[in-house]
Amino acid sequence: MDMNENEIFNKVKEIVVDYLRVNEDEVSPETNLVEELCADSIALVELGFRFSETFSIPMIEGDSELYIMKNLVSHIIGKMQEA
Repeated sequence: MDMNENEIFNKVKEIVVDYLRVNEDEVSPETNLVEELCADSIALVELGFRFSETFSIPMIEGDSELYIMKNLVSHIIGKMQEA
């Protein structure tokens, strides 16, 4: 899958909006999934599975830095490059 950073961000955002049932305008690169979108541990695991499946990367471990969208997207890009 050859996607640029913007396309990856948009796909991650789409997954987050769909799963957490939030408005698209609530999700920006600076958004914190836990503090701002109230994602609990179960939601984070489910999102991790969805990202893993969508981007064909290993399951994402719960590092609080990755709760911020831009860090999450950078992490996903890194894992995609390793694959």
